[in-house]
Amino acid sequence: MNTETIKQKRVFLIGNPNSGKTSLFNALTGERKRVGNWPGVTVQKIEGIIKTGSHKLVVNDLPGTYSLSPATPEEEIVLKTLDEASGNVILNVVDIGNFERNLFLTTQLIELGISPVVSLNCFDTFTAGGGNIDLNKFTRLTGISAFPTIARTGEGVTSLTEHLAGIDNCLITKPCSCLRLPEDWISAADRILGLNGNTWKKAGPVEKFKAIRLLIAPIEENNPEQIEKLRIIREELAASISERTGKDLKAGDLACELASDRYQRIEMLIAECATVPGKTLPPWQEKLDSILTNRWLGLPIFALLMGWVFYTTFSIGEYPMGWLESLFTTLSTWIEANMNEGLVRSLIVEGVIAGVGGVLVFVPNILILFFWIALLEDSGYMSRAAFLMDRLMNSIGLHGRAFIPMIMGLGCNVPAVMATRIIDNRFQRLLTMLLIPLITCAARLPVLVILCGTFFGDNASFWMFTLFFVNLLVLIFLGQATSLLFKTEENSPFLLEMPPYRLPTASSVFHMLYEKVEHFVEKAGTIILAGSIIIWVLSVFPRDVPLSKDYDSQIVQLKSGPVTNETAGKIAELTRQKNIEQMEGRYMARIGKAIHPIMKPLGFSWRETVSLIPGFLAKESVVSTLSVLYLPFDENLGDAMKISGMNKLSAFVFMLFTLMYIPCIATLGVIWRESGSTRFTLMALVVYFFIAYAVSFFVLKISTLLTSSGQGLIEGAVIVLVVLFAGWYIIRTFLKAITGSKCKSCAGCQGCPVNQDKSCSGGS
Repeated sequence: MNTETIKQKRVFLIGNPNSGKTSLFNALTGERKRVGNWPGVTVQKIEGIIKTGSHKLVVNDLPGTYSLSPATPEEEIVLKTLDEASGNVILNVVDIGNFERNLFLTTQLIELGISPVVSLNCFDTFTAGGGNIDLNKFTRLTGISAFPTIARTGEGVTSLTEHLAGIDNCLITKPCSCLRLPEDWISAADRILGLNGNTWKKAGPVEKFKAIRLLIAPIEENNPEQIEKLRIIREELAASISERTGKDLKAGDLACELASDRYQRIEMLIAECATVPGKTLPPWQEKLDSILTNRWLGLPIFALLMGWVFYTTFSIGEYPMGWLESLFTTLSTWIEANMNEGLVRSLIVEGVIAGVGGVLVFVPNILILFFWIALLEDSGYMSRAAFLMDRLMNSIGLHGRAFIPMIMGLGCNVPAVMATRIIDNRFQRLLTMLLIPLITCAARLPVLVILCGTFFGDNASFWMFTLFFVNLLVLIFLGQATSLLFKTEENSPFLLEMPPYRLPTASSVFHMLYEKVEHFVEKAGTIILAGSIIIWVLSVFPRDVPLSKDYDSQIVQLKSGPVTNETAGKIAELTRQKNIEQMEGRYMARIGKAIHPIMKPLGFSWRETVSLIPGFLAKESVVSTLSVLYLPFDENLGDAMKISGMNKLSAFVFMLFTLMYIPCIATLGVIWRESGSTRFTLMALVVYFFIAYAVSFFVLKISTLLTSSGQGLIEGAVIVLVVLFAGWYIIRTFLKAITGSKCKSCAGCQGCPVNQDKSCSGGS
């Protein structure tokens, strides 16, 4: 078909959070998506392409929102896009399992003269629970087309796509919907639009929405004449509604009246055309919820699940990781056997394969980690985890929904920082941004896997869990200290919808794993490759390095004699000593030794110190740098670190520092962009380094003291954790004492700050 005959149109997906909107987007487009930002704002937009017959549909997945009244930058995008979207096609995704609440947004769209195409999603769950709907009657009463869909399986998507391709816009031509705005409201909004020379018929959806909002929101006009006109219009509207409904309504009651009126229209519609099943969960799900969200059992179960995730990441991942290591070792051996010795061979073997290959061997561990996370997310458990963590979030001055971007941080801190847009309070957004880089992202996983696996063997998962626990204590302390020193207003209630438990689909799990591995491999082939080449250059130049003795002549002398196992061992040892001494004289060693005094108190060698620098570009580069720098000791990085003198304690401290020191440059860039503050970004940079240094130094000194007194390493770890916890509690109590807090012992006292009496300074 000639491409000139293909018609292109835009489709805008609008719907509530957790309505299956993104799943439907994936089902429509097959995840053929591209990511960018909406014009003028730093809010991500996702576009996908559908080609059907003579049409090309560009699908825009708008941020999820419960209504058109924006509370966050993402939700504001939905309102700002309405004018453009109304001239194209709007696909309103409705979770029919929560029919009444989801239709609130649909009602708002119809009130503004928009006739969306409705996807009644999660239709299988709805019918399985005994629900049914007369689609013809629904269409006749609302004036809009509705299609039952099951986004997870793609059922109903084909007919929906064909319908989308056959319509040009979604503007209502005949106001026949039972969900339309009552005439007295339209008349009042028309009068408000008339103050600026506009009319209801001519106005676009956004202007209509603003006119309705002026009828119910606090008046912010600076013009006294306009304020008086608005007051008169409001009072006359209240009088008109009172006459129509028989209520005694005042102008200040209009907001509640409009919301009530909308739900009445929705209830009448549902009563006419649908039977909605009870919203109670099946007995087995209620019983499971009573256990998983239990006040006392919930958190231990969550901890056990995370422990299982870490255990399998090591135990199962060990085998494919070994296969990949053997593959890269064989490749290096083959290249060394078939290429002449020189810089090119050294670049390929010691730079590219040792650097990039040293990172790629961790792909199986990444797959296992995110396989479990995908199962937990798709099954509905993560919402329960967010509910459990609400109390912890509140204890550090954060809204419960801050847990959502934080759990995203396990994958990558960049999208996690961007996800803080769901938090409407600016202080809480900034605090969440500050804490997210302390969440261990997948990029740090290679450091933990190689060092835990090398130095802690069968107890690797326990020590990895210990690292995460220390990290969590630091995160809590930083959050509480910040929220106590810089007080903010009270948190709004955390409203979280508990989705039903569902069996994860193979396609959704596969797509998540594919996306994570693709991102990991892409970084290995770009930024990590570039960093490995630079590290290699600094590690092989200058070429002429003064040596303590003539290694070459000794090696030649040994080779001229009889070849025995003893002489072969001597030759290998001389070669190793020569390589180590040469590395000590290269540019990389000079850089490392120059900055080593700063990190020496933590027990790091210059090699570990240097590896932290490229870690600023990408945390995976820490391992690739170590692989290059330790190559003279042994081809196996773990064995090489042991040979060089690293022990269990220094390995633990290095991992701890790596978890908490400054985030990668991409994360830092997003923090700067999302916060809009250079000062905040620089402050965060200093805070991360200071905390990582202080905690690592403290752990090193306490552990050294304990081990020197004959304590075992595990006993020492337990004592360190207890001391850290006790220290956190003392400092927290001190901060509360100097900043003031609400008394727990005098809750009924009239002098309590709860009652806004400033005579009470608070108590402990």
